[in-house]
Amino acid sequence: MVNLGTPDRTGRGPADWFEAVAASPRPAVVDYAAGEDRVELSGRVLANWAAKTANLLDAEGLGTGSTVAVDLPVGWQPLALLLGTARAGVDVVFTAGDSATDADLVVTDAPSAWAGSPAELWAVAPGDDGLPGHALDFTAEVRVQGDRCPLPVPSGDLAAQARDWADAPGLTGTDETDGTGRPARDADPSVRWLRRDRGLVVAASGRRLHRGLAGAVLQAWAAGLPVVLVPTGHAGDDASAGIIAAERLGDVVDVVEGPEGQAPG
Repeated sequence: MVNLGTPDRTGRGPADWFEAVAASPRPAVVDYAAGEDRVELSGRVLANWAAKTANLLDAEGLGTGSTVAVDLPVGWQPLALLLGTARAGVDVVFTAGDSATDADLVVTDAPSAWAGSPAELWAVAPGDDGLPGHALDFTAEVRVQGDRCPLPVPSGDLAAQARDWADAPGLTGTDETDGTGRPARDADPSVRWLRRDRGLVVAASGRRLHRGLAGAVLQAWAAGLPVVLVPTGHAGDDASAGIIAAERLGDVVDVVEGPEGQAPG
């Protein structure tokens, strides 16, 4: 089993929740949805990306008291960014389209949808969407930041970091739209994620980040478990079975499904 909280050579455990992530050389994120290749981030590498994100936020004058609107799909880089926002102590609202115009910063893979927003704008792998003149290319800028963050680590434990995060109205965790550019209600009650005794399996295909998923991811890392992203719309289908077996994730503990990403029943 992955353990992100392995004691150091002195025999002492990590001093805080972020150090607990950074202390591990073992997998924290395994992404089968990023293309044809398997992408693996150890706890140490994940923490490096998160520290870079927190440093970039700090360099842009964003920290405690600031609000970041996250409009991103499920993927290893957006998950690393989420850990970075937690490290920087900023508030997070998950959104789509232009529904969070009161945020200080919008981070999105669709920057043209936010071109009219007064908020600062960061673009994450926008592809053919284009980059508005005032937008910052997050993927390029974050790479030049330091791997260590000097900011104080927010108090509490990792699993509690998403407690005060929120979803904007209408967000359901899918990237299917209702014609306005905002996510439509997903009529398919497919399994969005599976909590297994040795990891969290997340269906990444067609999914957008939202508070429920973010909380499940942080809980997995807090428990020292990897988050495995499968390239399907159903975390428990036959296509993901081989991945689950290969990653040795153990037995199912909990199933989360339905249009709002809530546990059934």
